[in-house]
Amino acid sequence: MNTVFEKYKDLHKGKRVFLIANGPSLAETNLDLLEEEICIAMNRIPLIYEKNPKWRPTYYLFSSTNVNNPIWGKPWTESVISAIKEKQTTPFISSQFKKNIDPDGKYSNINWLDCVSETKPDPDGSISKSCFSKDVVERIDKSGTTMNLALQLSYHMGFSEIILLGADLGFTKDLGSNLDPNHFDKSYRASVGNPDKANYQMRNIHSLAYKNFIKKDKNIKFYNASIKTTLDVYPIIDYEKYILENKVITLKQKQKQAESNWNKPHQFFHQL
Repeated sequence: MNTVFEKYKDLHKGKRVFLIANGPSLAETNLDLLEEEICIAMNRIPLIYEKNPKWRPTYYLFSSTNVNNPIWGKPWTESVISAIKEKQTTPFISSQFKKNIDPDGKYSNINWLDCVSETKPDPDGSISKSCFSKDVVERIDKSGTTMNLALQLSYHMGFSEIILLGADLGFTKDLGSNLDPNHFDKSYRASVGNPDKANYQMRNIHSLAYKNFIKKDKNIKFYNASIKTTLDVYPIIDYEKYILENKVITLKQKQKQAESNWNKPHQFFHQL
């Protein structure tokens, strides 16, 4: 059970949230504009803090075996600890990594998650409906991406408007090089051995989440405000127009370009 989630049920009902992914376009995104917004971020997001001194996420999520990697595990762990130390951020971390991150119980502000499932995708990136848990107190599912945790937590917290940033997709093969092409910082380091599978898997995660949100509330709003993106599940909008002028300006040409990157339409899930 993830009892730490109990008090967060519908805590932000009717509000909007920004889900901060770790794609390359995040390096070109002014996150300081979100200083007063509710944001959920993840993984190595502290690498961007220096560039955005006013902004820190409201919530931070972590559940990645990268902390166990013999080559880049230490810098990953350091990033997690940096996120934990931010007073305005509430961290949720899978308890399976406690021995890496906080073996001595030094950080009392960590909310440990005791039930994080990992529903594996098919070789082509197809997923099952169990990848999205509608009861995160019972369990929350990672399915290869911490963004899935963020989507399920947003569902649990009752948000009615979800805006994504840095949700680029378009992964290319990289086995943890010092010049990471798949994330907002070249020193990020993470292995992407099968980019086609990763791209379709991530896209299907978003499709499944969207289906569950719409079933819960047909008036839910989703926007992809990522500056450069191939994620076509949600309407792609102009980030600065949205945040500075409160205008939803859909970018039709970017939407078409995003859709052209896929050879099959996005699906909600593979097997019932």
